[in-house]
Amino acid sequence: MTCKFITLVTTILLSLVVFNSCKTDVDIYAEGDETTVVYGYLDADADTNYLKITKSFLGNAIELAPDYSASNYDYKLMVKLIGKFADMPNTVSTEILDTTSVFKPYDPDGIFYSGRDQVLYFTTRQLKGNEDYQLVIERNDGEVITSEVRTISGSRLRQPTINISFDPASVKQVKWIPEKIDERAAYYEVIGYFHYKQLNPGETDTVSYTVEWPMGAGTGDDLWNSGKMEMSVNYIPNTFYNRLASDKNIIYNSPSYVQRFVENFEIVITATGEELYRYFLIQNSGSAIQDTPEYTNIENGVGILSSRSATRRTIDVSTHSINTLISDYPEWGFKKLPGQ
Repeated sequence: MTCKFITLVTTILLSLVVFNSCKTDVDIYAEGDETTVVYGYLDADADTNYLKITKSFLGNAIELAPDYSASNYDYKLMVKLIGKFADMPNTVSTEILDTTSVFKPYDPDGIFYSGRDQVLYFTTRQLKGNEDYQLVIERNDGEVITSEVRTISGSRLRQPTINISFDPASVKQVKWIPEKIDERAAYYEVIGYFHYKQLNPGETDTVSYTVEWPMGAGTGDDLWNSGKMEMSVNYIPNTFYNRLASDKNIIYNSPSYVQRFVENFEIVITATGEELYRYFLIQNSGSAIQDTPEYTNIENGVGILSSRSATRRTIDVSTHSINTLISDYPEWGFKKLPGQ
């Protein structure tokens, strides 16, 4: 099983774990009422999809979140994911989710319980992109919690496709096409990952490192070019060197101590569903805390069920850019590999 994490989506989901810790003292549910709390997203590109399902008795999950026994159900819920497919209108696919335990390392500053196993509901069924799914949760007391979400399909990278150059100061673009043009995601984020290897003194094996470089982001409507029928974000190539100059591993290890070799560059385009994007907007609205509205798309419960998709493409770094790293930034210790 593999989990995929992207900056924006991961940040939002981590905030959902604590479920609005900065709230007023007014409870939206009466004390003693059991409220089911759901959060997660469906990813048609993932081999495994996970959901976190817990409970609260105060309508504010943060009140009981640190208490493992209080926030988790002591029995296995009936959790079903029902697919409704446009190309098969008379067919419904029902998947019953199983449970697994995932260990969360202890975090002394964390709000949610940690340092022990957490129960997640999961399915390894391959989901379809741009299709409707209904989540149905059945509790032992007869209560039924539901939510519906439409999955997002992937993207096809148009530019760059072979290699990337960091040298021109002029604005360049990452361009892509949604798999289904008429169903663009609510929000897109493009992040570049510069992969390099480092050889430490006295060692024969290299160690792999990665530098993350945010390249651009925006809503599906803002990034869409109807004339060219494509999406794009603008970036200034040589700001990449500024990003390397702030990386702790690079600036704190001099070339007299290490040697470095460029490996490749990875572009990740993450598409985010309307539900997560709306939650993000509400949480960052800038309004006073007591005026911040509660957002949930869980019927008879609270939480967020959304969707996302991540498209990855690994390309080379141009020879000219490798030469620039070596000649203009000798303090970083980059060398050429055979064939570069």
